[in-house]
Amino acid sequence: MDHSGHDHSGHEMGGMGDMGMGVQRHADGSYYYTHGAYLGHVVPGTFFMLWGAWWATTLFWTYLSSAANRRPFISRPWHKLPWGPKSLQALPLEPILKVALPLMGILGELWLGHEQYMALYAPDGKFNTGNINDWQHSMMYFSFVASGVVDLLSASAGLPATLSRAFLGLSFLVEGTLLVFHLKGPAIEVMVHLLLCLQIFATVLSVAAETLQPQSLVAAALRPLFTMAQGAWWVQTAYIMYRANPAWDPDYMGAEMMAPVLFCFHLVLIALAMLLLLLGLRAVMERQRGVAIALTQPDGSPPGAYQAVADANHLELAALGDKTRF
Repeated sequence: MDHSGHDHSGHEMGGMGDMGMGVQRHADGSYYYTHGAYLGHVVPGTFFMLWGAWWATTLFWTYLSSAANRRPFISRPWHKLPWGPKSLQALPLEPILKVALPLMGILGELWLGHEQYMALYAPDGKFNTGNINDWQHSMMYFSFVASGVVDLLSASAGLPATLSRAFLGLSFLVEGTLLVFHLKGPAIEVMVHLLLCLQIFATVLSVAAETLQPQSLVAAALRPLFTMAQGAWWVQTAYIMYRANPAWDPDYMGAEMMAPVLFCFHLVLIALAMLLLLLGLRAVMERQRGVAIALTQPDGSPPGAYQAVADANHLELAALGDKTRF
């Protein structure tokens, strides 16, 4: 998610500005954007796609393990390595990376790759508008650092999983809020970034749904779905803006009409890929264990549901027994 190569010369403050702001033409008529960078979109996009793929894989593996053991499934805000050396499986690698990688992004935004520190204040005491974008990106990174710290505390201090989910949702909310107020430029640029905002806020809602229904595979699967879709759209935005493809020319209305179609195609394609991943992982686990793994009970309820009810009844009876002793 490194934006250190991000040129912000076209990001001076000025509201929405002119619709042609930030776009110039070469002698051959091809367009180019004077702000932003190809890698500034591809790097975060790749990160989110990998993160979402990790979530999907570990989520499905956890669900299948619960089904195979006929135990109730409960989703997790983050996952440990399900395979590999025991020493690595014991480490909270996901929270560690969630802290380390965004910290590198902050260093890249504010210090590394620049001739000098990207100061927030100008000598006259006002904000340095040329550097505010770097601080916006750093704020986004910082929100994910905070989420990673809470995850580490949950692993070491026993904080509830709901708190980890709350900070994770907050991180995506911060990202989406900053991006909403980053909308500017020609119509196609506003369009692709607005679609990105929709995916980010959908991720926030998916975290809320998972918090309310932690035993639901569908609710839990929405988070990796929208995270991967967000990453894919970051990369798609880079190709739309920085590859000078005539089909995505800022002055061509067809570009605005096609962008939502491509957006929906990404979403459906990733959903189908996740379904194939679930079926593939089930085949792997069935071969490992030598038994068939049902994804539903005979009545259509999720695996482990009967055991979950039995456990709940047992706890309720135990609580009643405790009360009768006093």
